[in-house]
Order: sequence, then structure tokens, then C-alpha cells
Amino acid sequence: MKRGKILLNGLSHFEEAVLTVTFSIMTVVCFAQVITRYCFHYSLPWSEELLRALFVWSSCMGISWGMKTRSHLGVDAVVKCFPVKVRKILAVLTYAILIAFCILVIYYSIHVTMKQFATNQVTIAMRLPVGYISMSLPIGFSFTIIRALQVLYEDVLKGPEKTEGKIGILEGLL
Repeated sequence: MKRGKILLNGLSHFEEAVLTVTFSIMTVVCFAQVITRYCFHYSLPWSEELLRALFVWSSCMGISWGMKTRSHLGVDAVVKCFPVKVRKILAVLTYAILIAFCILVIYYSIHVTMKQFATNQVTIAMRLPVGYISMSLPIGFSFTIIRALQVLYEDVLKGPEKTEGKIGILEGLL
């Protein structure tokens, strides 16, 4: 059990680091682009590609982080009509569908990423291999599966009363 907590803690630090670095760099590059464009009438040709790549990485890692912090939107009006046992069944079903979707995204994005590396596809201005940007999909969705299993365990198996006051799936994901 202790190894699992160490792994999840390391995963949290990795997610936080990626999100912090990507948002920090995005802020600086975007600010520099605005300044150079409007003050010096010069556009940084590489900035749009870098911002797009960082946005993709931050979005994919943000899905996992949102799952961990239970920040994804949900509608629970229908779910609250059911008894707690039925809610738990719906929670398991919902997470099974989510995990199946993540597996599909991972499967197809790995194939696309491998083709991008095999064909040496690069971005126009920065000459950055496109595969490095696409790698964010299998990595981010793999982390999302781990987080979905973590939240499912906390909410359904441990029970919402033991999740330290966090709002879980039984109260808002569906």
C-alpha cells in the first residue's frame, strides 16, 4: 500500500511540474510575442508553434490533474434520484466507459505518434519533431486512467465519507 502512495505522489509531482513549466513558458512566450509584435512590429515565427505544443501538453496533463482533483464538470440531477447502491453501479459504469475511451485514445495516438517519428515529420518554424507533441496524448491519457482508478477506488470502494471531504463521482461526475 505504501508503494502505491509513493507512486501516486510521484505522479502528482510530475503532473504539477509539467503543468507549471508549460504554463510558465506559455505566459512568457505569449507576452514576448505581444511585445515584439506591437512594439517592434516584428513577429516571432516560432512562438505560435511552441505555444501550440505546450498547450497540447498542458491540456493532456490537465485532464489527469482534473480527474485527481475532481474538477471535471458533471450533472448529477438524474443520479441523485437513485439510491446509493445504484449510484455506485452508475459510477463504476461511468468510469469503465471513461477508461475504455482513454484506452482507445492511447491505442490510436501511439500509432499516429510512431508514424510521425517514422516519417520524420517536423514543425515548420522550429523543426521540432511532431511526434514529441503527439506523445502527450498517450502519456496524458495513461495518467488519466491511473487517476480514474484512484478516484473510483476512493469513492466506491472506500466510500465517499472516507475521502477527506472531497466531492466524488457519486456527487457530480454523472
